[in-house]
Amino acid sequence: MRILITGAGGMLGSVLSPHLKKCGHEIHSFTKEDLDVANFALVKEVCSSIKKIDLVIHCAAYTKVDQAETEPALAYLVNGYGTENVALLCNKLGIPMLYVSTDYVFDGEQTRPYTPWDATNPLSVYGKSKLAGEISVQRHLKDFYIVRTSWLYGPYGKNFVETILNSAQQGKPLKVVSDQVGSPTYTISLASIIADLIQTERFGIYHASDEGLTNWFEFACAITKHLGTEIVPISTREMPRPATRPKYSALDKDTLTTTIGRSLPKWENSLQDYLQLRMSKENLAYS
Repeated sequence: MRILITGAGGMLGSVLSPHLKKCGHEIHSFTKEDLDVANFALVKEVCSSIKKIDLVIHCAAYTKVDQAETEPALAYLVNGYGTENVALLCNKLGIPMLYVSTDYVFDGEQTRPYTPWDATNPLSVYGKSKLAGEISVQRHLKDFYIVRTSWLYGPYGKNFVETILNSAQQGKPLKVVSDQVGSPTYTISLASIIADLIQTERFGIYHASDEGLTNWFEFACAITKHLGTEIVPISTREMPRPATRPKYSALDKDTLTTTIGRSLPKWENSLQDYLQLRMSKENLAYS
């Protein structure tokens, strides 16, 4: 397929573009510097300049969860209005669209994994702005994928794994919340899932993450397993943040696995893959 990717310089877009190229697709990648999705005229110009686009994958997003609480207008401009710009152009040109969304569209009050059909109720400005993007996609398009993911980390950009490792290197005890449950997701895993999903042309809403559940404290312990770092579990109340996080954001992925016809990697295995990749890069840098 001939695929246009927005947000190609972000944590997911940076691995998705080369992965899809390896799968044989023709990729037209645009970073936020190349394509400001909040600029409708520019989005129209870019989408119209590439002939016969088969799919637009919209990775561009405002992802500063806590900062969004103090600048909601910017979060909505990118995640709401920007996504609607892309959806409008896809509708006009007859192009299917894949929108990457988040577990933060849920409130975390359930005690079972969220299905794609469960009611949304975001608690934060970030979650509300991403839901605004979902609504725009569903309002303007008949053929679309909405892919909700969770606790994303990978080789590019700031993420929890890097934050924990950088803190551990300082040799200080860490305090990490233990009462928020979810599934860490490696960007390489998600890129592979997206590659498989778009081959099916079975449009709809999907939940995509690595398999298994954990909490942030256990995740941090797994990250620093061989470093001997002291980590203290604390409650969310002991570490208040500007943005409220869902306390339980497990995602039911049965629809996804049925559609792509395979199981998903366990989060523990994906983390080891990432840590090995990280170590090999460090060794190469010092060789």
